[in-house]
Order: sequence, then C-alpha cells, then structure tokens
Amino acid sequence: MVCLAAGTAGAIDVELDAAAVQKLIAEGKQMKVEEIKNIPTRFGADLSKDVCGGGGYLETKTLGLTRYGARIAADPAGAEQNKEQVEAAIKKLAESKRLKIVFDFCGDTVDFAEGSSATLEQGGKMIKGEAAKPDKAKKNEKGPAYRGKIAASFAYGSFDPKAPTKITLFPPMGDAMSWEVDFSTIR
Repeated sequence: MVCLAAGTAGAIDVELDAAAVQKLIAEGKQMKVEEIKNIPTRFGADLSKDVCGGGGYLETKTLGLTRYGARIAADPAGAEQNKEQVEAAIKKLAESKRLKIVFDFCGDTVDFAEGSSATLEQGGKMIKGEAAKPDKAKKNEKGPAYRGKIAASFAYGSFDPKAPTKITLFPPMGDAMSWEVDFSTIR
C-alpha cells in the first residue's frame, strides 16, 4: 500500500467552512514554493526516475486552496489588483464537489490516452470516474513513443475520504494499472 502523508492531514476534507478556507489560504501564504511542490499526493512511479512507470496525483480542494494561498503570497500586488477574480477562484475551489485524479502514463500512438477510464474501489464498492479529454501527448525520448496525462474526477459524496482505496486506470489498449492509496493520509 502506498501511504501518502501531508503535514496535518487527517483525510480528504469534503466540506470546508469559511474559517477552514481562510486557514488553508493563510497556510499557503506561509509556505515556500518547494514546500507546496513537495506536499505528497503522488502515487505510483517516481517520474524523476521512471517517466513511463505509471501513476499520478490527487488534486483535492484543500491542496488547491493551499497552493492558491502560496500564489497570492508570491504576487500580493497582483492578487490585490485582481481581488474579484481571486475571490471567485477561492470560492470555486472551496465549493468543489469533485476529487480530481491526474494519471501519467505512456503509449505508442499520439492518441494513446483517448478512451481511458478510471475507478476507485473501496471495500468491494466500485466507483467510476468521469474522464476528461487527455492532454496532448508529448514525444518521449525513451520507452514508448509518447507520454501524457488524463484526468478523472470523482464526486466527493461517492467515496469514503478516509478509507484505503484502490485506484485503477483502464487505458484503451494494454493492461489496467492499479495503485493502493490510503485516503486517510491525504489532505
């Protein structure tokens, strides 16, 4: 099982009140860019060692808000100048009803990710995600010809944000890829 820890984590936060949102923004403002980049939400292969090993990362609303706080701290004048857009973006993040999982993988054709699907499995319950259009594949120098990303989203109400979870990606060609992730360690 891959366990991911994220500082003060205690499970994926599904409902956030105004105070929690402001706390996450404030935490992000206090973090350095490297600290934000190193919040562990990655599962599967280490891309610095194996670009085609498969895996991905989770994009939770709490992580998004923390990152947004860091962006505000990096450009406070710009954030003040665009205050309405900043507030709208924070509101949108806070009200998000979906967990986004982004998968990295490789294939032999430029359209290798088209038609992929993903599921979460918890205690025998299978939850199917909604796959987005994949990012444009990039030429790969080693291994399969192309590498790319595809995202799937899952309604927060459809899964237990505190449970061990099996994440599975089903590419249109080739074998399914699965990873065990303990959601209780993700924030």
